[in-house]
Amino acid sequence: MRKTILILIFFIIFPSFSFAQVKTPIQKIPTSAEAQKISDKVDELKEKVASRVAQLNLVERRGIVGQVDSATDNQITITDHNNLTRIIDVDELTKFSSEENSSFGISDIKKGMTLSALGLYNKESRRLLARFVNEIEIPTFLVGIISEKDDEDFTVTLLTEGQTSFIIDVERVTKTYLYDEGQLVSSGFTKIETRKNAAVLGFADAKEKNRISATRVIIFPDLPANPKIPIVDEKTKSTPTPTKKILNTQ
Repeated sequence: MRKTILILIFFIIFPSFSFAQVKTPIQKIPTSAEAQKISDKVDELKEKVASRVAQLNLVERRGIVGQVDSATDNQITITDHNNLTRIIDVDELTKFSSEENSSFGISDIKKGMTLSALGLYNKESRRLLARFVNEIEIPTFLVGIISEKDDEDFTVTLLTEGQTSFIIDVERVTKTYLYDEGQLVSSGFTKIETRKNAAVLGFADAKEKNRISATRVIIFPDLPANPKIPIVDEKTKSTPTPTKKILNTQ
């Protein structure tokens, strides 16, 4: 009787108590067919990863600069500074630009133009899939001796090895320097002297051969003259006075 009363009291105090047992989950063992299917999926994923890694190792970002040999709707052939032929592929994603032509495109590319191309280079095919193609102008770099100076036209004549003369236009935008004791010191046109070594960076005149519009002129006043660039002084040629003949009357 006492035992029964105690059980009733327990249920009154703990009405929501449950004696349900917690079941331990049973781990399902995959069948041989399911295991094979999982293995195939893993192998497929491994192949995709390996293929992607190989592709990334084969392709790299690279830029090429050179002169155009030929151009079609989807391909440009250029010769680079190492005299190597380079093939550039273009597609609908390739962007073209030129400072001279705002609507520059593949149809405007002509033989002899200088282009820079940036894109994805394939090491196996050695072709570049271009993403950007730009028409550029490569500056001319000259080293020689100042042989003449024209104060009125603001030009100097630079004589290079092989006795080739270039007329250098020193304009307002031209930066002129003196290389003095290991430092570049800003100067001007008035401080340029003849018979001094000089380096010139600029752009060729399209209308006149051997004429350069200078962007930089560096004078080296302390360097000895290059023996390979002899400068001959122009001397005024005088006409000799004729001598009178003395007649012998004897």
